[in-house]
Amino acid sequence: RSLYLDRLRHAYIDLDDPTFIDIRYIRLFAQISEALPPGPLDTVHIGGGGFTFPRYLNNVRPGSTNVVFEIDGDLVDIAEDELGLAESDNLEIISGDARLGLDDIESGSADLIIGDVFGSESVPWHLTTREVMAEIKRVLRPDGLYVMNVIDGNQSRYAKAQLATLRAEFDNLALVLPSEGVPENRSVNQVLIASNAGLPDFQIVPEDGVLLDAEAVDTYIGDADILTDDFAPVDQLQA
Repeated sequence: RSLYLDRLRHAYIDLDDPTFIDIRYIRLFAQISEALPPGPLDTVHIGGGGFTFPRYLNNVRPGSTNVVFEIDGDLVDIAEDELGLAESDNLEIISGDARLGLDDIESGSADLIIGDVFGSESVPWHLTTREVMAEIKRVLRPDGLYVMNVIDGNQSRYAKAQLATLRAEFDNLALVLPSEGVPENRSVNQVLIASNAGLPDFQIVPEDGVLLDAEAVDTYIGDADILTDDFAPVDQLQA
């Protein structure tokens, strides 16, 4: 079953096989997570959508914990009624704004934080700024990863500003772009990766994307501005 929001396909769920992933950027989440040490992962998800990825993790890494922030209560109801979602000891859903809810998450408690939240094609501006990236860094363990899905194209001015913002708080960055690059006439999913530890060896399937290393990411960012609570023109920057 597929979930559509604002004309975009945001999730696909195989009710019989939660490990099957049909959407490219979620497959990238999976490939990135595979580079983390084996065993259970403690994960925080900013945005629930169809709850595909937390259910995937619970199946491929038994014993994992997933805290999911989803501000849209109706969306949670749809996922429960139509997409087979069920809360459990390993999957906690918090209905509310993640920017506020992160305050209640223990410091140094997450191996992985996933940012995948949108209003139409835009990440809500208050979840893009340096201030919230500092909060995400606080919640991560020293070797933890923050992985963020953004949608942008053409000159990718927003994606570059988001990377510049991550660089202001994290020591190491990587970026996964579509294998064919970023088109001039439409927006695409770009997956941003940040950590304060050295990044692991990600194995990205060529059909799903190409991984840019630190030097290439710096070139990609160029002179992009840092997003802050006082300056975050996300909608204006997007293609």
